[in-house]
Amino acid sequence: MTQNNIAPGQTLKKLLYVAGFFGVLLTIVTELSHIYPVILELCGGSKSGCADVASTPFAKIFGVSVAYWGLLSYVVFLFVLYYAPVYILPIASAMLGAEFYFMWIMSSIIHIYCLFCLVQFFTVLLLFALTLGWHIKQPGNLMPVKLWVAPVIALIAFTALAAPVKLGAKAMSTNGSEIVTYWGNLDSKLRIEIYSDYQCGYCRKVEPEVDKIMEKHPNILIIFRDYIINSHKISPVAVSYANAVAFTKGKDEYLKVRKELFFNQKKLYEYLEKHLPTIDFTDELKKKIRQKVDYDMERAATLDIYQTPSLVIYRGNDMVQVVRGFQSYDQIARFLTAE
Repeated sequence: MTQNNIAPGQTLKKLLYVAGFFGVLLTIVTELSHIYPVILELCGGSKSGCADVASTPFAKIFGVSVAYWGLLSYVVFLFVLYYAPVYILPIASAMLGAEFYFMWIMSSIIHIYCLFCLVQFFTVLLLFALTLGWHIKQPGNLMPVKLWVAPVIALIAFTALAAPVKLGAKAMSTNGSEIVTYWGNLDSKLRIEIYSDYQCGYCRKVEPEVDKIMEKHPNILIIFRDYIINSHKISPVAVSYANAVAFTKGKDEYLKVRKELFFNQKKLYEYLEKHLPTIDFTDELKKKIRQKVDYDMERAATLDIYQTPSLVIYRGNDMVQVVRGFQSYDQIARFLTAE
């Protein structure tokens, strides 16, 4: 009778080792796919869901790739499995909660799916099921960890990861009343914030792509934010002029001036010398401009944006993607899916 009780437990324990080591291998392959394109081909290449998910802000936690966090989780799990197996249930539960968080991100926030992530989810799900089965096989008086802790720990892990996302989204939400430099529908759930500098060559290059977004997504909201690059000496003047037009002459005139500034990028000084006298820069107007630009720069820092152009895509209050540097319309459009 004793042998019958032990054998199933030993078999499950061996399967736990197999699942754990497979998870280690999977996390290593996932991280290497970010470095070596040939590995990314296993997931569909540079235009796959894997590549898109990897480029979202959710691909890192505290600035560290989630693949490294996953690797750490598997290593800890295997260590405890070897030295103190009766305590593996809390670890497996926390890992399951984290995987539900990533599935929630993909299904509800970014609407993009990564093959590696899906395999990871089912690996952890199997690991948790085997852990639960192994615990059930053990004599009750030898188990310091009760089965009821599993859903509690999983829920705590999920909440700990999901809560900052929702709170951060609420903090970064935009009130329509504060927007003066924009195009489109202020009530749209799909929103793009474009951070640009009038002397940035790539910002000028991305303008035709922005025009395509406007043409093909007429119900979207595009908010134009200023990010002044320190080495660009004329940019602060251009920003002041463009925003002055927005505050004094309205959105439509601002959009016209914005295009003119980029079109005349190589002779920006001459353009501004001609047009600046048309604006009466009162103290109140200067204050409004300063507050608006400070807000844009602070918001960029919060989003870890330090280059132009950068496009931040939101669905509702949830940030979907940060597109850094020049990208074509086709590359951007992948993130502009319907609600």
